[in-house]
Amino acid sequence: MRSILNPFRKYSWLFILWFIMGESSLGFAQYAKPDLQEISLKEIKGIAKNALRTGDTYTALFYYEAWANEKPKDVKVVYQTAELYRESRNYLKAEEWYLKSLEMDAEKEPRAFFYLAKVQMSLKKYKEAKENFLVFKKKSADLKDPAYRRLTKNGLLSCDYALQQTDSSKSSAVKHLDASINKAHIEFSPFLYDEETLIFGSLRESNLNFYDVELQDSLKLPTRKLYVAKKEGDKWTAKGELNGPFNDASVNLGNAAINLNKDRIYFTKCAKNWYGKMICHLYYSDKGNKGWKAAVKMNELINLSNYTTTQVTIGKDFKKNTELIYFVSDRPGGKGDLDVWYTEHDPRKNTFKEPRNAGSKINTAGKETTPYYDIETHRLYFSSDGHPGIGGLDVFNAIGEKRKWEQLTNMERDINSPADDLYFSLNESKKGGFLVSNRIGGEALLSPTCCDDVYAFSFNKFIDIQYAGRVMDSLDCLKNYVVSMYIQDSSKTEKYLVKRIEMDDCNYTLQLQQGMRYVIEVEKEGYFNYVEEVSTENIISSTRIEKDVSIQKIPEQPMVLPNILYEFNSAALTAESMETIDNYLYKLLIDNPNIIVLLAAHTDSKGSEAYNLNLSQKRAASVVNYLIKKGISRERLKSKGFGESKPIAPNTHPDGSDNPEGRSKNRRTELEVIGKLKIGIEE
Repeated sequence: MRSILNPFRKYSWLFILWFIMGESSLGFAQYAKPDLQEISLKEIKGIAKNALRTGDTYTALFYYEAWANEKPKDVKVVYQTAELYRESRNYLKAEEWYLKSLEMDAEKEPRAFFYLAKVQMSLKKYKEAKENFLVFKKKSADLKDPAYRRLTKNGLLSCDYALQQTDSSKSSAVKHLDASINKAHIEFSPFLYDEETLIFGSLRESNLNFYDVELQDSLKLPTRKLYVAKKEGDKWTAKGELNGPFNDASVNLGNAAINLNKDRIYFTKCAKNWYGKMICHLYYSDKGNKGWKAAVKMNELINLSNYTTTQVTIGKDFKKNTELIYFVSDRPGGKGDLDVWYTEHDPRKNTFKEPRNAGSKINTAGKETTPYYDIETHRLYFSSDGHPGIGGLDVFNAIGEKRKWEQLTNMERDINSPADDLYFSLNESKKGGFLVSNRIGGEALLSPTCCDDVYAFSFNKFIDIQYAGRVMDSLDCLKNYVVSMYIQDSSKTEKYLVKRIEMDDCNYTLQLQQGMRYVIEVEKEGYFNYVEEVSTENIISSTRIEKDVSIQKIPEQPMVLPNILYEFNSAALTAESMETIDNYLYKLLIDNPNIIVLLAAHTDSKGSEAYNLNLSQKRAASVVNYLIKKGISRERLKSKGFGESKPIAPNTHPDGSDNPEGRSKNRRTELEVIGKLKIGIEE
């Protein structure tokens, strides 16, 4: 019999998981596990409902399960217990309790079929999950939320996709980092500051504790903080908290990212608001002469009141050469639960523009979270449960930026598991990196899939592609040039600068990635640019591409353009001339986008001097007009006709007879580089 005479303390179960929104249970001073025999059913109900209202998942689960055991025929309580087991990512227990609720009354809460299917996917029961998605599809017609229809369609596609993937070979080797990094609670958001330094988030607690909420005001709770690990040989070893103005004992910290210049760190602070919702906002710290400066909260356009803004990664606007800040938020205007958003950084004003949604190719009716942008491959990696996957949150990637993305790709098995896989990031070589997962095999505190741990991975089938050679001027090696590497989109209409390397040696080496389209450009002052398209899409094994590059010095004198001909006694270009312009002159102007050229036309001495001058002016103008129609800016093109005034060969023989060969040489079009445009950053 329950005692109602003993004083009652409302216990809260401190087990702080890093769910996607950053929810954490409430908790206050440490005590032993509450004895439910000392608490009345009425009190159990009160604690359960209050914990549910405040987002205290584990306290709510503890007391709802006790309530359901006391009232085993109350389908609402049984269903809520199942929901809490799902939220705590105990998939086996969630399946058990969903099945209980459906056995009691399958019509009472049809969403049980949907969520049962979701947890069965995480248990690799794809055939059973598909059956339950199909049942829910029939029963969901009365639900007013259209998101369920979209998510059910994705669930069915995911089951089919997962069943097709079961026999795939291992693409990656995934290794659980040892107890120096992974503790019993949660680790998250690993990123490499450099190849020897790892920054990650963690709640450094080893046990499951219970806390007395009545002592809330007098006790300090453990919080998530940012930590540093160093690579010692092949092992990562934790070295303590990250120094600087980051960790704050009053809030939860995490999700650090460093900008392109490595002089600003962005990170997240999370705390519950007045009605119990965990709210995360973005901060940054700039590097000064004496270390990291005081943290600055990003403006109200970025951090909306009562909405979460978290999980930052740094991208790039490749046209403006400015930084893009990608992040995750549940703000209004999204596609679903959580979306990926971005804001543009104005380096002159050091301000951030109003955020925009990354678009429907990335975001879905489900969750999109933990973005990571790899600038060298122009690729966004992120986790989602709204695209076809193998269970839980899967890692996906897409080439592009802002709202413009190409085909989405699932990272497939090993990187992805039936559980949640998130916080994917790459090391400098692209041969591997880190991810976070609650897959079986991690540190288990409440269930085999309760807790997020950090894993290192390496690609088993990494294709190493090197593009190397010498830069030459005729037969001589050159120094002091710039090699630029661009990524080209699938339509070949856009290219995005990945890196520019200033070389002081004749030899160059570039590391390329498999499956990409590149444009390689060599620039040297006083020379025409060398530009070549390189595709690695069909390369299936490691290789070294040897490519010596010969670049042409810009001549001081005009260059004769061969095979630019005109109709007889006309300024109209022949078909052969247009082909020559397309293949040489137009390409030269595209490859050298800052040069200004003079196109000069000349005639032989047949006809009057005035007639020839007029004809040559029209012919030079026809070349310019043709190039303008093809998209070359008018400000880069000048034209002039010289008529017969500048022959380069005799029009007649010494005896005064006609010299057809000489006149042919004089009927020419010449190119002269006369200046350069000043190309700056677009506004």
